[in-house]
Amino acid sequence: MLRDVVGTFLDTLTEREFDGPLLALLHARGFNDIHFIHGAFEFGKDVLAKKTDPATGQTRQYVIQSKAGDIGQPEWRAVRPQLEECEYNTIGHPSFDPDLPRVAVLVTTGRLKGAAPADVAEYRKSVQVRGLADLVIWERPDLVEWLCDDPLVGVAGEAVQVDLMGMLTSVKDGEVTDRRIETYTRRWLPTAGNAPRASVEAAILVNSLLRTKRLDLAFCVGLQLIRATEHDPAASDDAKSAARRLVLGLALQICDQTEPLLKDPLDFVRSTVGQLALLTYPVICCRVAEALALGLALAREAGDGVAATRFEDALRAFAEQPGAARPVGDLFAASVVAVTVMLATFDTPAAKAYLGRVALWMLDRYDEELAGLGLASLAEDEEKTAVRLLAGSLASTTTARRTSSYLATVVFDLALHLGETALYEAVRDNASALRIVPETTSADEGKARWARGGADVWPLPRVEFEEWDVQSARAVPSAPTGPVLSLVLAAACRSRHYPGGWGGLPSD
Repeated sequence: MLRDVVGTFLDTLTEREFDGPLLALLHARGFNDIHFIHGAFEFGKDVLAKKTDPATGQTRQYVIQSKAGDIGQPEWRAVRPQLEECEYNTIGHPSFDPDLPRVAVLVTTGRLKGAAPADVAEYRKSVQVRGLADLVIWERPDLVEWLCDDPLVGVAGEAVQVDLMGMLTSVKDGEVTDRRIETYTRRWLPTAGNAPRASVEAAILVNSLLRTKRLDLAFCVGLQLIRATEHDPAASDDAKSAARRLVLGLALQICDQTEPLLKDPLDFVRSTVGQLALLTYPVICCRVAEALALGLALAREAGDGVAATRFEDALRAFAEQPGAARPVGDLFAASVVAVTVMLATFDTPAAKAYLGRVALWMLDRYDEELAGLGLASLAEDEEKTAVRLLAGSLASTTTARRTSSYLATVVFDLALHLGETALYEAVRDNASALRIVPETTSADEGKARWARGGADVWPLPRVEFEEWDVQSARAVPSAPTGPVLSLVLAAACRSRHYPGGWGGLPSD
């Protein structure tokens, strides 16, 4: 069954969606000095890599061109000039060694078909006669075998296969959640060398989620892949970059779907409202707003000005969507962090207005006079989240009012970050009157590696926030990473954040 799943995964990939799994396969199969160079100046190469033959000790320079789908004679004739350029062109990357024996590789997620195999055989004879690079072709059967059977690669191994199939079944049945994704992907963290398997599993999960129209959860998987590659000491820079490109690409897909609905807030409401709109509408809004904010941070980090401008425009407009400021539980406190700090990098008044709306929503949900039961904790499931949000006014409600709130901690820290004294003091006074207790978690990230919970994560059930003059003078904690990565990892983790890095985020 797994071979069928992997085959379907390969059949539905686009060329660029295959980049991450390809890099993972190369790393796991003993290639080194791997560089992804696809772009305007690739000179026929998508990937450069070297590999040493353990029997002879000879190192060869590989130049790799990847394609998606079957390759018939028309497709072969189109790709052949690129392979020829691989053979003679030594320009493209400082790591390319023109003195090493060279191998040109065509890797395709499909098969050679029609007249293409015969033409390839003739072409291979011609390059041998001319003394040019060897030509190797990896087709769909090769990739399926490596992914399913090779113990060094991907999803080989009974335990891995069983767990992955369980996740894929949950995706198909519509039962997968953010919480389950985070728990499942902790398996990618424990030891060095996990990045290749994490990249392949993530690609399969993302592909399955996209086919079931769960782009939001595919984005969550991408965040967990960044967490895994960043905490694998053996992961290459290209593996880390591939994870970032995956998340940026998914954020752009969300932006593509959102932009046509931004002229009128009601346009977005009409496209999302259903029978459970009171719950699903704010959840969708928070997910979209978070993706736009993180997409902006990653686009700026990558130097993609065009994408950054698109994200800025979309985020500014979408922050006005009422549901974006109505997180239904502490799970979405991370969304509020991402939206507020990124909005503040180019439109501070909009960020302050957005945070004010979030604060008012939060306080109302804890107000007993408004039948507030408090917002759900990170440990409470979707059913409990709905009960807290919707059942407070019912006489039959048996759910006790919750007083703790991680969202409250986030609101206080964001108000300090924005210099919003009046908002900070107003929330502080109201939180005291409503008996709201700010909470969070703490961890040694060197051991916890941004996991949401576990042995190396401990709760802080009460976070004290003093009067503005006292609190604003205190030092704030910083993450042991750069500001963009800290923001992304906080979104993957969702149970803690580090305000000390917010001021270092790249601005417009």
